[in-house]
Amino acid sequence: MKTVRTVIPLFAFWIALTGTLKPAELAVGAVLSVVIGVWATRFLWAEDAPVLTMRQTGRFVLYLGYVVRSIIVAAIGVAEVVLDPRMPIEPLLVTHRTSFKRAVSRVAFANSITLTPGTLTVDVDGDNFLIHCLDERFADDIASGELERRVSRVFEE
Repeated sequence: MKTVRTVIPLFAFWIALTGTLKPAELAVGAVLSVVIGVWATRFLWAEDAPVLTMRQTGRFVLYLGYVVRSIIVAAIGVAEVVLDPRMPIEPLLVTHRTSFKRAVSRVAFANSITLTPGTLTVDVDGDNFLIHCLDERFADDIASGELERRVSRVFEE
């Protein structure tokens, strides 16, 4: 049962990332989700698997929509910056402190930042995240705390 509870969110995440329902893509996603789900429940979360309740699963689906939207908006922002002949890039490192209680929340937060164009989680030390941002406006998105709130709603309940 632990494996199934891991595989379903992984497969939903696969669908959100690929954005397609083609049978071949779904088959690849299903196989990868099962392989990663089995590995994660046996080795990564052998004792403390991140189990999602039905309520959290619904929130996870909404979270995926938020992440996909953020990725699209950030990709457009990065394209604007890179294609501008003046190259108005002012990279910076930002330290962001969270109050997550669970490791799965930290992992989801760090990975969501890294998946979003223009930002990269460089280091995690407890509740402190070191994040590289392509420009200050990308740092503002992290500082707003919206991503942290959404991760908490899904995984911290």
